[in-house]
Amino acid sequence: MKQILVEECMSKPVKSVNGEVNIYDVVKEMNKYKIASLLVVDDNGRPIGIITERDILQRVIEESKSLEKTKAKDIMSSPIHYIGSKATVQEACELMVLFKLKRLIVIDENKPVGMITITDIIKKVLSLHESVLEDWEKSLINAWESF
Repeated sequence: MKQILVEECMSKPVKSVNGEVNIYDVVKEMNKYKIASLLVVDDNGRPIGIITERDILQRVIEESKSLEKTKAKDIMSSPIHYIGSKATVQEACELMVLFKLKRLIVIDENKPVGMITITDIIKKVLSLHESVLEDWEKSLINAWESF
């Protein structure tokens, strides 16, 4: 069976936000792109963490912190877990299980190029499943029509 590469199902480009941005603006950015996480970068654009909806709920809302005063870098998750774009989806799944993660930053030549999530993997697996079923259906129709 063909190995599926991370680059075949990752979301790209990776969306990011500066660590100095307040949580109110982080939420606006997430809503704008309909995503649940953002890469957090420093002033030089280097990745320093990741911020997720869960981080916001647990570290801002539950603790009654100000959305305007709390910065992304104050509540982000760090260190960042990476995987190469040429790695297999199986390797990505193994890392997710090992570190109890829902997403990994995808890198190519040491630069972030995307993100792969559990949802991305499920979508890819389902599309492959549909493709296999379509192939079987065509084969069965051809066999039936040959009678």
